[in-house]
Amino acid sequence: MSHYVECTPGFKDREALIEALVAVGFDRSQIESHQEAVALYGYRGDERPQRAHIVIRREHLGPAANDVGWERLPDGSYRAWISEYDQRHRFNEALQNRIKQEYAVAAVTRQARATGRTVDRRQREDGAIVLRIAGYR
Repeated sequence: MSHYVECTPGFKDREALIEALVAVGFDRSQIESHQEAVALYGYRGDERPQRAHIVIRREHLGPAANDVGWERLPDGSYRAWISEYDQRHRFNEALQNRIKQEYAVAAVTRQARATGRTVDRRQREDGAIVLRIAGYR
């Protein structure tokens, strides 16, 4: 049985995190969002002590996967719970970096649009995302 590893990616915006997960390929219907933290389950269906507010259940990740979740902490930031197994497979470093990148894009885009600005997104060949923000305050 692999155990969960605590990761602190620095996320604070629930909607931006969900948008990032959708941007990296998860269907919105696969992402659970809870006001109160819920239990995470291992690949055998065993309840783990870790709890999370945003969850992707193991059936959406692969046959030997565990649930993956993000727990909202008292300061408003999120702690990710990802098993060692899943860090070596679907939720590897490359995917976690893409989630961080898409989170930053979503957070900046939401902030810019909230102040009446327009956002133009372009992706370069090297994978970098370039945002052009225009408009007045």
